[in-house]
Amino acid sequence: MRLEELQPDFWPAMDEVAGNQTGGVAMNLVWALWQGSQRMAPCADGEVTYDQCFTVPGNVDAAIAAWSARSLAVTAVVYGVPPWARVGNTGCSPVAPGFDIFCAPDDAADYARFAGMLAQRYDGQSGHGRVADFVIHNEVNANDWYDVGCGQGAACDTDHWVRTYAADYAAAYDAITREQPTARPYISFEHHFATSFDAPAGNPTRLSVQTFLTRLAPLLGEREWRIAYHPYPPDLFSPVFGADDWCRVTYGNLGILLGWLHATFPGDPHAHQVHLTESGINSGTGSSEGQQASAVCDTFRNVLGTPGVEAYVYHRMQDNPAEGGLQLGLARADGSRKPAWSVWALANRADLSPPMLSCGFEHLPYTRLVRSAHPSRGHWASSRLPPAGFVAEQAWYLPRAAEPGTRLLFACTIGGHSFLTLEPGCEGQRPEGPVGYVHEAPGDGRVPLYRCSVAAGADHFVSTSPTCEGQTVEQLLGYALPAP
Repeated sequence: MRLEELQPDFWPAMDEVAGNQTGGVAMNLVWALWQGSQRMAPCADGEVTYDQCFTVPGNVDAAIAAWSARSLAVTAVVYGVPPWARVGNTGCSPVAPGFDIFCAPDDAADYARFAGMLAQRYDGQSGHGRVADFVIHNEVNANDWYDVGCGQGAACDTDHWVRTYAADYAAAYDAITREQPTARPYISFEHHFATSFDAPAGNPTRLSVQTFLTRLAPLLGEREWRIAYHPYPPDLFSPVFGADDWCRVTYGNLGILLGWLHATFPGDPHAHQVHLTESGINSGTGSSEGQQASAVCDTFRNVLGTPGVEAYVYHRMQDNPAEGGLQLGLARADGSRKPAWSVWALANRADLSPPMLSCGFEHLPYTRLVRSAHPSRGHWASSRLPPAGFVAEQAWYLPRAAEPGTRLLFACTIGGHSFLTLEPGCEGQRPEGPVGYVHEAPGDGRVPLYRCSVAAGADHFVSTSPTCEGQTVEQLLGYALPAP
């Protein structure tokens, strides 16, 4: 499984990246650099004609072709509105110099034209490589990154915000899929997930993922939208994240995103396919290079433990001095590698003899469902790392992908503990996310998994005991393989 991807920062040693089982790269395709002015055809020599005239940045064009030639998937983050396309957005309030490119465009058709041109040029059949995944704008639930004409003291109208983006997304989706019917356009969100973060008149100005997506989805009709999520730690300067990060959804409690999508959009399989298109761990002030390396390993464990996450783009290959002091790179600004590079590059080397597999890759094609316990909170069952203070007791392997005769098993929370269920809606409790596929029938080596309760539901645990170790048997969940 080549789930790990990278924001490569035009790293010159492409073979080094590709040779470490990298599945893909993400690249920023900034509209303002391709169409600084609006000009109709006929276009000048060297320009691309797509109804209007576009100038192709040579370094971007060459990089897409080169990554494609190395069989890496290329994701395009399509943003950066040129001045001519936002003259009517007079209320836009850039949070800092240079952020005016995040003002929403006046006409969704102009943005869609750019997206359609990219889909045509990079269709894999025209000699320029292929882009098959398109992220439509960036972190659109944050006013800093998608400004519809408000913020910085001027309250935003939630309905206008969502409808403006819906128009951009729908127009771009249609233009992209017209050129590439199998391409996948994504909706980009940052990690402020729960409705408690709604602050359309706040500073910073934002909408929660829950509010934004529940309002957006009905506006998109039959389009098969997908999520591009950014699960940074709660504090971007800290390497610390965990299962108790709610009301954010981060690396630590990533399953909540998938669980909520299953519960909220149960009949939409496309909604359950998530790419993590930007996130990383700081190694600078507030952290260290050693802490970064350890945390990168834990991000893999939680990502691999979350069925439905199909790609994880690490941001970024090299430290960028323009990122406000964040040092997220796997390499330093001078190009020398940090310890995190070795973790990232060597965690999934099944191609070596003997294989080098760690950070969760050693369990594939399974997730590792772990039962753990805490002296005051009770039990926790998850394929992701438990909250601090829990001690592992038992473990089982579940297929990460669906197989004949399996059903998806979900973790849910109630109070301070978790329980397992086959119901995507988590029986009315908060979803913690899918943990893997449980077999419906016995088979070679499989053991039964029972859901057990203590003191009328004050605690729950999973067990292979048909008597639930003397506690109350609630249900047989299915069958799984014992794991070390």
